[in-house]
Amino acid sequence: MSGTAQGTDTHYLPGMSLHDYEQHMKEYHQHVAELLDPARMAALDGARWLEGRNEFDTDDNGGRGDSYRRAQRADGARRQGIARLFTELAGPDPAALSRVLDVLGGDGLLTRVWRGMSGARNSGPVPLITGDVSAGMVRSALDRGLPAVRQQAHSLLHRDGVLDGVLLAYGTHHLEVGHRQAAVREAYRCLGPGGRVALHDFDERSAVARWFREAVASYSRAGHAYPHFTAAEMRGYLESAGFADVEAGRMYDPVVIDGDSEEEALAGLADYMTDMYGLALITEAAETRADAREMVLGLLSDIFRYTDADLPYDAPGAVRELTVHRAGARFRAELPRVALLATGTKN
Repeated sequence: MSGTAQGTDTHYLPGMSLHDYEQHMKEYHQHVAELLDPARMAALDGARWLEGRNEFDTDDNGGRGDSYRRAQRADGARRQGIARLFTELAGPDPAALSRVLDVLGGDGLLTRVWRGMSGARNSGPVPLITGDVSAGMVRSALDRGLPAVRQQAHSLLHRDGVLDGVLLAYGTHHLEVGHRQAAVREAYRCLGPGGRVALHDFDERSAVARWFREAVASYSRAGHAYPHFTAAEMRGYLESAGFADVEAGRMYDPVVIDGDSEEEALAGLADYMTDMYGLALITEAAETRADAREMVLGLLSDIFRYTDADLPYDAPGAVRELTVHRAGARFRAELPRVALLATGTKN
């Protein structure tokens, strides 16, 4: 990959110019650097979007990036849904996946979960590459030794046809409605023949969407003004982009936190959801941490309720409301969530 001009001062990541980034990738992640398009990289020099503010900026800059990264330390909390995503992305030939882009990858959570599931080493070529528009998130992923690239979902930096899989998941609603079709088309462009895409988010009428409207919009400084999806919308994006064998449906995607007691598991879940969604206004208004946890748990219990008909047919053991149950010698707090998932294949 050819770099930008020596000495460029384009601010690409915190403490890292575009030139610095390219040199870093060549040294530590050459296999990923070779997938990036030199012309697209060069066009970043001076790009105005690089200086834009983002919801996942640091907490003291009006974002919720610090608290979000803190939540991701519990990297098993969403493991069940993440595992399902990988299964659906792989399709009939899991061995064909050797270069996968997680477009909305944040600080690399899915990469870390995938490595834990597969036993992959932390060096050498790996299937999953973390992408994100947030400078802080991408820098955090790089600092963990993960291959990562800062880019816009609707204008990827990869060459044509070099990827085997593309994930658009966990935060797809953050994409502007006018950019969503372009993001799926970019996934199509970057995939080779037989490549697979997985598009994941939550239904506009779901409990998760209600959580964002009533809890996140009210108690996070970053607010939440992003419309979610419908299954028909997802299917339409994939089919319009040219994907074949398009399927769209529901998947069970719970948040799970373990503890040594029922109380510890519930407290851990409350803390996770508070950090994950930056509910700083609840924490600040509460007299004690216990009061803040009680308020969050009350919101979760009220909002996340499902009927049997709401739950996917292929989710045996799924719970209909916030539940604590035994998990071996420990206790497990399980918050049910139902997500939408659409997949397709590039011919």
